[in-house]
Amino acid sequence: MPAVRKWAFNQGFYNLFLAIGTLVGVVLVRSAPAAGWALVVMGCGSMLAAAVVLVAGDRHFVRAAAIQGVFPLLTLLAALAER
Repeated sequence: MPAVRKWAFNQGFYNLFLAIGTLVGVVLVRSAPAAGWALVVMGCGSMLAAAVVLVAGDRHFVRAAAIQGVFPLLTLLAALAER
Protein backbone atom coordinates (compact mmCIF):
# COMPACT_ATOMS: atom_id res chain seq x y z
CA MET A 1 0.00 0.00 0.00
CA PRO A 2 2.80 2.55 0.63
CA ALA A 3 3.79 2.36 -3.06
CA VAL A 4 0.25 3.27 -4.10
CA ARG A 5 0.18 6.16 -1.63
CA LYS A 6 3.44 7.59 -3.05
CA TRP A 7 2.16 7.16 -6.61
CA ALA A 8 -1.15 8.87 -5.80
CA PHE A 9 0.66 11.72 -4.03
CA ASN A 10 2.91 12.23 -7.05
CA GLN A 11 -0.03 12.03 -9.46
CA GLY A 12 -1.92 14.63 -7.47
CA PHE A 13 0.93 17.11 -7.72
CA TYR A 14 1.38 16.31 -11.42
CA ASN A 15 -2.26 17.23 -12.01
CA LEU A 16 -1.94 20.34 -9.83
CA PHE A 17 1.05 21.62 -11.80
CA LEU A 18 -0.72 20.91 -15.10
CA ALA A 19 -3.74 22.88 -13.90
CA ILE A 20 -1.56 25.77 -12.67
CA GLY A 21 0.17 25.98 -16.05
CA THR A 22 -3.18 26.05 -17.80
CA LEU A 23 -4.49 28.77 -15.49
CA VAL A 24 -1.35 30.84 -16.07
CA GLY A 25 -2.11 30.51 -19.77
CA VAL A 26 -5.66 31.77 -19.22
CA VAL A 27 -4.28 34.82 -17.40
CA LEU A 28 -1.67 35.47 -20.11
CA VAL A 29 -4.14 35.30 -23.01
CA ARG A 30 -4.92 39.03 -22.69
CA SER A 31 -1.38 40.36 -22.28
CA ALA A 32 0.61 37.78 -24.26
CA PRO A 33 -1.87 35.92 -26.48
CA ALA A 34 0.59 33.55 -28.19
CA ALA A 35 2.15 32.39 -24.92
CA GLY A 36 -1.22 32.24 -23.17
CA TRP A 37 -2.88 30.14 -25.85
CA ALA A 38 0.17 27.88 -26.05
CA LEU A 39 -0.11 27.09 -22.34
CA VAL A 40 -3.89 26.64 -22.50
CA VAL A 41 -3.70 24.32 -25.52
CA MET A 42 -0.82 22.32 -24.05
CA GLY A 43 -2.52 21.91 -20.67
CA CYS A 44 -5.98 21.11 -22.03
CA GLY A 45 -4.56 18.92 -24.77
CA SER A 46 -2.70 16.88 -22.15
CA MET A 47 -5.83 16.56 -20.01
CA LEU A 48 -7.91 15.49 -23.00
CA ALA A 49 -5.27 12.99 -24.13
CA ALA A 50 -5.21 11.50 -20.61
CA ALA A 51 -8.99 11.02 -20.78
CA VAL A 52 -8.65 9.25 -24.14
CA VAL A 53 -5.92 6.99 -22.75
CA LEU A 54 -8.09 6.20 -19.72
CA VAL A 55 -11.03 4.99 -21.81
CA ALA A 56 -8.78 3.26 -24.35
CA GLY A 57 -7.20 1.26 -21.54
CA ASP A 58 -10.49 0.09 -20.05
CA ARG A 59 -13.98 0.75 -21.38
CA HIS A 60 -15.33 0.61 -17.81
CA PHE A 61 -13.89 4.10 -17.31
CA VAL A 62 -16.03 5.81 -19.96
CA ARG A 63 -17.88 7.93 -17.40
CA ALA A 64 -14.68 8.94 -15.59
CA ALA A 65 -12.99 9.76 -18.91
CA ALA A 66 -15.97 11.87 -19.97
CA ILE A 67 -15.86 13.81 -16.69
CA GLN A 68 -12.10 14.25 -17.06
CA GLY A 69 -12.18 15.23 -20.72
CA VAL A 70 -15.29 17.36 -21.29
CA PHE A 71 -13.98 20.65 -19.86
CA PRO A 72 -10.61 20.45 -21.66
CA LEU A 73 -12.39 19.55 -24.92
CA LEU A 74 -14.77 22.50 -24.60
CA THR A 75 -11.85 24.80 -23.80
CA LEU A 76 -9.93 23.62 -26.86
CA LEU A 77 -12.99 24.12 -29.05
CA ALA A 78 -13.41 27.64 -27.64
CA ALA A 79 -9.73 28.34 -28.33
CA LEU A 80 -10.19 27.22 -31.93
CA ALA A 81 -13.31 29.36 -32.30
CA GLU A 82 -11.41 32.36 -30.89
CA ARG A 83 -8.70 31.99 -33.52
